[in-house]
Amino acid sequence: MKYELKELNMDMGVSEYEMYQDIPLKEPGSTNLCNGLPYEVFKNYLESQLARKYQNISIYDTPTITYILYINSIPVGYICIRTKIDNQWKKWSGNFYYTVRLSERKKGYGTKMLKLALNEFKKLGLKEIYGQSSSDNYASEKVIENNGGILLEEIGGTRYYKIKI
Repeated sequence: MKYELKELNMDMGVSEYEMYQDIPLKEPGSTNLCNGLPYEVFKNYLESQLARKYQNISIYDTPTITYILYINSIPVGYICIRTKIDNQWKKWSGNFYYTVRLSERKKGYGTKMLKLALNEFKKLGLKEIYGQSSSDNYASEKVIENNGGILLEEIGGTRYYKIKI
């Protein structure tokens, strides 16, 4: 199988749009704002996500780059990497979040996607990153731990991790 991470771009089209439609609007720990949007406004969505790369850290957002994971040229999920975080973002969500489309779950793609994203963090010069999962989200815990995640603590149903790159 050929695994490839591609940074989100304005040339993305129907196959990526369909991937976003196969990811629920709301799941524990994530919201897919593209779910349910008509295809005619997909380019607007892409534009808004691309602009996040240049966002300043605030209580609302932080600099974020979105990558799509392709398996044999088929988009199966996305991972967003936060290139700069402060203490609030470290506690709130960490340096990354990801999801895999419903039709492609339970195949190890989340683990592969985070592994590839660690290379992107390394290119940015980061030596360690932070992530989290709900204590009942065993799939996410496994993805993080399979990529060297060290459990720092669990507070109020949230597990906090650090990954050394």
